[in-house]
Amino acid sequence: MKVSVITNDNICAVNELVLSAAAKTAAPTKPNMSLPMVLVLVPDRFTLQAEKILLQNHKSLLNTRVLTFSMLYNLVHEEIMGFEKSLENRVLDKTTAVLFMWRAIRTVRDRLQYFASSVDQYAFAEKMFNTINQLSSCNTDFTTLERNAATDVTRRKMHDISEMYGEYRQLTGEFTDGSRMLAWLIENLHASKIIKNANMFVTGFEHLSVQRAEVIRQLMYISGTFAAGVRTQSEIEGFINEVRFAM
Repeated sequence: MKVSVITNDNICAVNELVLSAAAKTAAPTKPNMSLPMVLVLVPDRFTLQAEKILLQNHKSLLNTRVLTFSMLYNLVHEEIMGFEKSLENRVLDKTTAVLFMWRAIRTVRDRLQYFASSVDQYAFAEKMFNTINQLSSCNTDFTTLERNAATDVTRRKMHDISEMYGEYRQLTGEFTDGSRMLAWLIENLHASKIIKNANMFVTGFEHLSVQRAEVIRQLMYISGTFAAGVRTQSEIEGFINEVRFAM
C-alpha cells in the first residue's frame, strides 16, 4: 500500500493541500471509470470547512465522505454489525454523556474523599467528564493511578476519579462513549471492506491520544492508500513517519 505525508508550517495550508489531493483522487481520470471511495478524517470542528474546500476543488463528490472519529465508528459499525444493531450502539453525544457523569458523581458522593463539595455543580461534572474521557483514551488504569499516587492529596483525588468513573461505566453500560468507540474501532477496523477499498486522507490533527493514534496506525496499514497532512515538527508528523518507515 502507499502512504504519503504532506507537510507545511501552516496548518491551514496543510489542510488545503490534503483536501485538494483528496478531491483530485475522487475525480475520475477516464470516462465511465468506476469512482474510487475517498474518506477524509478530520477533527469535529473542521467538518464543514473541509467539505467546503473539497467542493471548491471538485464539484461532484458523491464518492467522498468527510468523517470524524465518531462518524468513522458509525460507518464501520453499521457495515460490520448491520443497520439495526448499529442504531442501538450510536456514540453518546457529549451533553448526554456529561449528564450521565453528573448522575454518577451524585450517586457516589458519600464515597468521595476530595471532591465531595463539588458534586452538585454541573460545571464540575463536565470538567470531570473531560478529564476522565482524556485519561480513558490513553488506556489509563484508574486503580493503578490511585495505588501509585505520590502524595495523600493525589491519592484521594485518584480515589474519587476511580469511584466516579466506575459508576459512570455502570450507568452507560448499554451505550458507547468516546473511549469505548475508539477501542471498538481498534479491534474491528481490520474487518471493514470499506476501509480496505478506500483512499484515506487525514488532516487537521496536531496531537493524538493513545487510542486515536492506534486507530490512525491501523488505517495506515488497512486502507488502500493513505495520506496525512501535518505541520512540520508536529507530534503527529513524528508518529506517522515512524509508522510509515516501519511498514
